[in-house]
Amino acid sequence: MDEQIRYHFMHKERMAVTNEIIIQFMDFQGKRLVRATAQDLNSSDNQKLKEDARKQWDRIKRAETMEQK
Repeated sequence: MDEQIRYHFMHKERMAVTNEIIIQFMDFQGKRLVRATAQDLNSSDNQKLKEDARKQWDRIKRAETMEQK
């Protein structure tokens, strides 16, 4: 079984003015919302956040969309 995910993907948006991608995760264990740019996430020292983000993004990319069904 997969190791438990601490940071759950919530939302991804692109800022209109700066064109930066903002990603939001919910940390249910720490009871907080984590917002970071893609660049912040890549340069973060929080290995668990990076690992959880990578696992979930892989699942999202492989998932079928409603249009595919």
